[in-house]
Amino acid sequence: MRNIFKRPSPASPPAPHPAPPIPTPSTGNASSSLTSATPPRVLIIGAGSRGSAYAAAAQRATNARIAAVAEPVPFKRAEFGRRFIWGGRDPAPAEQFEGWAQWAECEVVRRERERAGERVESGVDAVVVCVLDEMHVEVLCGIARFGLHVLCEKPLATSLEGCVRIWRALGGVGGGMWKEGGEERKEGEVVGTEKGKGPVFGICHVLRYSPHNMLLRELLLEKEVVGDVLSIEHVEPVGWWHFSHSYVRYVGFLF
Repeated sequence: MRNIFKRPSPASPPAPHPAPPIPTPSTGNASSSLTSATPPRVLIIGAGSRGSAYAAAAQRATNARIAAVAEPVPFKRAEFGRRFIWGGRDPAPAEQFEGWAQWAECEVVRRERERAGERVESGVDAVVVCVLDEMHVEVLCGIARFGLHVLCEKPLATSLEGCVRIWRALGGVGGGMWKEGGEERKEGEVVGTEKGKGPVFGICHVLRYSPHNMLLRELLLEKEVVGDVLSIEHVEPVGWWHFSHSYVRYVGFLF
């Protein structure tokens, strides 16, 4: 009789694969329609899965340049930079920072030197915020004074108070009063930009633009296929790996 309790002999370990070559960071897809005559320089704050995903998407679909990364974990910072910024060469000082605050300090000095007529390295045009949810208020309020385009991972903040603080820091009613170089910014105004051409702020509610949600919105709101909507039960079939870890973020799931 075959022994069904006998453990199978361990399989031979696979032969090790040669290490992949160090990639040369792309400056963007020049053939894409999402290109700019002056490719924007982007700072990624937070070199985790989200930061890497947005950096890869920017390089794949646009001619944007990932110019710098702010990340406190040395390994993650180095891996991100090797993949998206400096490749196989040594990183420049202006390309990596231990956190957003260090970058902000350097940016203040850079702008002061630039105003004094010194020749300085180029700054960034946009910032992507991919830090922990509870850090969004601190980071966004800290970088608002620089008047840059900002893309923030969801959620905007973990409380209503935090959302209001961010709104005011970015120029909402009752806020947005900061000084730089002797100039005072009033509500909705950004120093150094033309009227009507201020920075853009966005939140990454990415599923809002997924094909199935866009189709659902069209069917319900535009084509009114079911008439007046009185109640909705929305069940999202997330993967096991997403479900198993997202409970630590909120009381309810906010995908």
